[in-house]
Amino acid sequence: MRRQRKKLAQVARLQARGQLYLPKQGTPNEPQAEFNEALAALGLQAEAQDGEQPPEDKCYLWPCNVHTFNIWQGVQTQWRVGGMGDRTGLDYTGVYTYLREVCRIKPTRRWGEIWIGLQAMEIAAINVWAEKQE
Repeated sequence: MRRQRKKLAQVARLQARGQLYLPKQGTPNEPQAEFNEALAALGLQAEAQDGEQPPEDKCYLWPCNVHTFNIWQGVQTQWRVGGMGDRTGLDYTGVYTYLREVCRIKPTRRWGEIWIGLQAMEIAAINVWAEKQE
């Protein structure tokens, strides 16, 4: 579980820095531009922008972390904002409600694993944003 938290934290740091890249995707029915816009709304990028090179060190999301990462994307509207407009942490009541009502996950051992992963990502993102402000 510790290694999973570290990998999730690495993904959250990359996302907070705007450096999280996903493989180029798309279908004939879905133009690439629309796909890129949808990813941008989540703070992600499908491909490097003109003249921009993706980082050499690639970070791959482990299959065991995909579910938690998808939940992470779903709770991005649950950030608490401080007086200076900076994000101070997730609103755990909102996250709890999201897990229970949207994901339909009942409090079990799996719930605890997801929660620990979300907290690792939350701390990593907050630390990156704090570094940017310095």
